[in-house]
Amino acid sequence: MKKFASFAIIFMILAVSVSVTANMIANKDFSFDPENFEAAVSENLPFRDSVSDLMGRIRYFSGVRHFGDIYIGTDGSLLKDIEEPTSRIFSAAKSYITGYAEKNQIKPYFMLVPTAAAVLQQEIDDYAAEEIYNQRIMINKMYSQFEGKVRTTDVYQTMFDHRNEYIYYHTEDSPTALGGYYIYSELCDRLDIPMNTMDSFSAVYAAHGFYGSLANDFFLPYASADFITLYEYTGEKCSFNVKHIYPDKTSSIDCLFIYDGSVLENKLDMLLGEHSPITEITRTEGASTTGSILIFGDSTAQSWLPFLAANYLRITFVDLDEASYSLLNNIVTEEYDHVLFAYSTASFSSGINFANLEYIG
Repeated sequence: MKKFASFAIIFMILAVSVSVTANMIANKDFSFDPENFEAAVSENLPFRDSVSDLMGRIRYFSGVRHFGDIYIGTDGSLLKDIEEPTSRIFSAAKSYITGYAEKNQIKPYFMLVPTAAAVLQQEIDDYAAEEIYNQRIMINKMYSQFEGKVRTTDVYQTMFDHRNEYIYYHTEDSPTALGGYYIYSELCDRLDIPMNTMDSFSAVYAAHGFYGSLANDFFLPYASADFITLYEYTGEKCSFNVKHIYPDKTSSIDCLFIYDGSVLENKLDMLLGEHSPITEITRTEGASTTGSILIFGDSTAQSWLPFLAANYLRITFVDLDEASYSLLNNIVTEEYDHVLFAYSTASFSSGINFANLEYIG
């Protein structure tokens, strides 16, 4: 019976393939492209999802490692390519950020963090790597837009230098905590604040066998499991409070980490707790450091914010895409010593609502 079913599936695929090919020829549209042809065939099958999955696996076993915008690395990494930002995205970032700097008489810092697809290209073959969007050029283009009005922080090179280490998750488009430390080290140099060396932190391996959002049903068999490490500051006795602020509620934890990942829908929230419109991190004990910083960014900052927390009495982290007018209007730029814009190239290329900067009080 199983053999009959297999032959039936093969026969149906062949029959539909012949039909699709005939239609292409009839319509004089016979420019053969494997991915488009696969899509055309699968759309004509009554159980197209299963067949599409089957055809994808056949492509994998034939040596293909590129599926849509995901590349499967030799180490089991799922490397997600990004789209080239439009000129409108570059212009909006330049206009609103420089306008914000002029309005508040402060020169902010700006940082773009490359994704794994830009740094770990040794995990895919040279031909496939050539197809990936060049994030280095994108970063340089954005940095050149600011013309001395904004101080830029380049982390591309340090991430590339450490590419053979576990600096990106295999199944989540985000730096690991170790990758976050290298980002933190570059920030310290640029912000001119003391950097805590790695021996100032104690590593806690908090979650094993973790699979992130990129490991869907198709990619899961080819992906390597991740683990989550929490780096506790041990340089001196201190404690922290992390407050998550929403328009209608607040929640808080009296530490930088949630150690029981089983209570979380997203295990990456073990670092600082959930991603909220505004997150306030305050140092409540052992405060030998001073100063405050206002940061506009995305969820990938969870990788490096816990390190930076040891350097400031107060950190206010803002997601411009999620924060409401009323929340933004309560932020006073003059209360902070530093202002930083920090985004992954992936979220930046999708477009950030920098227009909301006009609501900052």
